[in-house]
Amino acid sequence: MIRRIAVRRAPAAALVLTSAALGIAVPAGAAQAAPVTCAPGVWKAEFFPNTTFRGTPKKTACDNAIAENYGTGAPAGLPRDNFGVRWTTTRDFGSGGPFALTAEAADGIRVYVDNVLRIDLWKDVAKTRKKTVKVTVPKGKHTLRVNYAAFTGPANVKFTYTPLTGKADDKVKPLAPARPKAMYDTASGKATLAWAKNNELDLAGYQVHRRAASGPWTVVSGKKPLTGTSFTDRPKADGTTYAYAVTALDKAGNISARSAEAKVTTPVPVPAVPAAPTGLTVSGDYLEAGLTWAKNGEADLEGYRLWRRDPQHDWRLVLTTHGTSATDVPPADGTTYEYAVSAVGVRGQESPRSAPVSFTSVDSRLPQAPLDLAVFDVPRGAALYWRTRDDATHFRIYVRDEGRPDFTYLGSVKGKDLKFVDWTLRPGVTRSYCITAVNDQGVESGRSNVVRSGEEPS
Repeated sequence: MIRRIAVRRAPAAALVLTSAALGIAVPAGAAQAAPVTCAPGVWKAEFFPNTTFRGTPKKTACDNAIAENYGTGAPAGLPRDNFGVRWTTTRDFGSGGPFALTAEAADGIRVYVDNVLRIDLWKDVAKTRKKTVKVTVPKGKHTLRVNYAAFTGPANVKFTYTPLTGKADDKVKPLAPARPKAMYDTASGKATLAWAKNNELDLAGYQVHRRAASGPWTVVSGKKPLTGTSFTDRPKADGTTYAYAVTALDKAGNISARSAEAKVTTPVPVPAVPAAPTGLTVSGDYLEAGLTWAKNGEADLEGYRLWRRDPQHDWRLVLTTHGTSATDVPPADGTTYEYAVSAVGVRGQESPRSAPVSFTSVDSRLPQAPLDLAVFDVPRGAALYWRTRDDATHFRIYVRDEGRPDFTYLGSVKGKDLKFVDWTLRPGVTRSYCITAVNDQGVESGRSNVVRSGEEPS
């Protein structure tokens, strides 16, 4: 807000008191020893005891506005008639544009823009005169100067410069905001963008734009222009590099070009660990372990890992697969192995292992037990049939009568014979049978499945 100061003609002592009360340094007597410097956009006021602005000013002060009413008096140290005041200010007008310069004065006033005369009302008059002109100010820094002359009689002066914000008048786009800087805070997941304030006097605000890589720009600051020079965003934390840029909007609706880009890179999120697979089961014939398990619910799985261990070793990776089943052939050493499965995500994150299942392998040092033993009743006996995978030299047949605690040896057949008839079976007696295989070194296998006479094979 521009501060306006009204000073009416009064005795010198009263003027000094009034000026001090208003916060204006108006020394009486000689000119100030130290030079006066005013901020950009603030008027530097120089007071002269003449209307030609010759010599050294009697005093110098800083004014936020030119709005003075001296009445029939004068500032302290100046004559009642024929004194002058010169105001100057230099400021950055940003992109520039159309301005309305309005001057009011009794008596004379002249307005200059960069030493070019724009308003000339230089005359001793009894009444206040007013004039407004439209001036297009180029972009950048420019100097305004107002010369005021109080010839005789009442003295007052006022000057303003106002940007024209109508769409019909203002076709000048604001300058692109400068010096954008972006920072990303990992703890909060927020990106903060800051930029330098634009110097346009008709600025409505700013909009912040964002894009990922070379994708399209989108406005992330909302529909209403920002009035400040910073913005906080929360981009997706997915390892993407995001670019930010700022545009400025003026009150006529003109939009600047985008600023230079400021970039942040969000951290790659820690991938979630898959859940341990469930439903693991094992089946097989002691040579191959067939394993199946339930499919995991995660959508971003790379696959599964099958693990195996024995009582003397820790878990060892057997294979990887994209499916939910696998087959393993463990060493044929009669060991009981444990199997487990883990799930693996697309970024290599691995789940805990599933609950284990057990599988006992065949011992390759022993002959394999005969397979699929079956019994058929024949007149005056029972006929036994079976299969085998080994080259056995002969098979031994064992029998257990009803009520007996264990099997006893009944007889044997050569390795090529896969059948045996028990002619010792008495009518009405039920017997159980099992057989073993014997290799050429005399090593006997485990027992086959058990069958009973008098029962049809399944």
